[in-house]
Amino acid sequence: MDPITISSLAVLYPFLIEMAKKGAEKIVETSSESLTNGSISWLKSLFFKYGEPKNALKNLVDKPESVDHQNAVKTIVENSIEDNPENEKFLKDILQNLPKISNVIANSKNVVTGNVNTGGGNFITGDNNQIS
Repeated sequence: MDPITISSLAVLYPFLIEMAKKGAEKIVETSSESLTNGSISWLKSLFFKYGEPKNALKNLVDKPESVDHQNAVKTIVENSIEDNPENEKFLKDILQNLPKISNVIANSKNVVTGNVNTGGGNFITGDNNQIS
């Protein structure tokens, strides 16, 4: 198996967060066309107990940008595959069938993405904007 990286699992994190927020059963209904039952069951077994999200998933929901929380999820996935190499096919199914994450802005200008640190100065975006 290729090494699992946080970036390779980037598509998985939003899906898990949605599973936690909407409930595993609800998200399964909407994604059943693209994912196999085995893949969904595998994810549920890793991150849910009695229909409720386990701590690793709760932490990811609370702070999805946290590398520590992402690493915790990554470790759970890695351990599952290490314990049973058959689970790798479920991960591949998920990574191939969930929509890829991309940020695309087309036909637009004056778009600011990311954090802006002006160091205490003014920040203006747009055409012909002036400070009075």
